[in-house]
Amino acid sequence: MYPVECQIPVFESYFLVKLAHILLFVYWLGGDIGVFHSSSYVRNAALTREARGTALKILLWVDMIPRYCLVLMLPVGYTLAMELGIVSVSSTVAVGIWVIALIWLALVYAVHHFQGTPLGQRLRIVDLVWRIVLALGLVWDAVQGFRGMGHIDAPWLSAKFLVFAFLIFCGIMIRVVGAPSLPALREVLANGSTPELEAIIK
Repeated sequence: MYPVECQIPVFESYFLVKLAHILLFVYWLGGDIGVFHSSSYVRNAALTREARGTALKILLWVDMIPRYCLVLMLPVGYTLAMELGIVSVSSTVAVGIWVIALIWLALVYAVHHFQGTPLGQRLRIVDLVWRIVLALGLVWDAVQGFRGMGHIDAPWLSAKFLVFAFLIFCGIMIRVVGAPSLPALREVLANGSTPELEAIIK
């Protein structure tokens, strides 16, 4: 008998990074659907305080998944673009992008962990400022890419940068417009409902 030669498939890094990119998008969108659904129970004044509090805990936990996915989308997307050869960045810059993303990831976790404390509020402001800077930077990179300058070598990638910047902007506006709702909800859960507090929450 002759030995049978077994070939073990080797996944190229491109396919692994592409898979990660797709999964991040799927869990980002799927998680936000769960957050949206949970919020309907949190806003429902007909429910008991205990039920609304439970819904809020579920909402806040599920909401962390889209937040983490958003952060990781940036370095994974850059890595995928490097694999495709459509961005011109050095290995040092690529490593720097991952380091920044991991620091941002830790910041997002810390904002959630220290929520409702003075430290948490300060970290929240740092995170908000960073998102504004990042969104503006993405728009700048996209415009430079459309002009044939900068480090983006494909117009469709410049368009994706604009979409990503817009999504970050939407998140910023949700935080700004919805800022009074969480303190109002905490007041309802602690001391009971009033029409004024319910109006803020809605």
